[in-house]
Amino acid sequence: MLVKVSTDAASFIHASGGRLWVWAAHPRMCCSGAPAWMHAATEPPPGLSGFSEVPADGMQIWFRGVGDRRPDVLEIGLRGTRRPKVEAYWDGCLMAMV
Repeated sequence: MLVKVSTDAASFIHASGGRLWVWAAHPRMCCSGAPAWMHAATEPPPGLSGFSEVPADGMQIWFRGVGDRRPDVLEIGLRGTRRPKVEAYWDGCLMAMV
């Protein structure tokens, strides 16, 4: 898995402690067969385990995919200016394409 982190996202992650958790999760209540959405946070998500560290320049990124699947490219970006938020993309999508 190749990890690409935008310059803005890298600065935000470093300012927040240098660690990022990324995971794919299905919506809690939805119709059958809903895709898993990508999530990212600079604090560990409560109640989730099974993360593994992935190589990234100058920061720790912990990843939890869907089952044993991983994207070819995990992209990390920053959205928003007033309240910036880190976002993760599975091969360019907000949904885990499995």
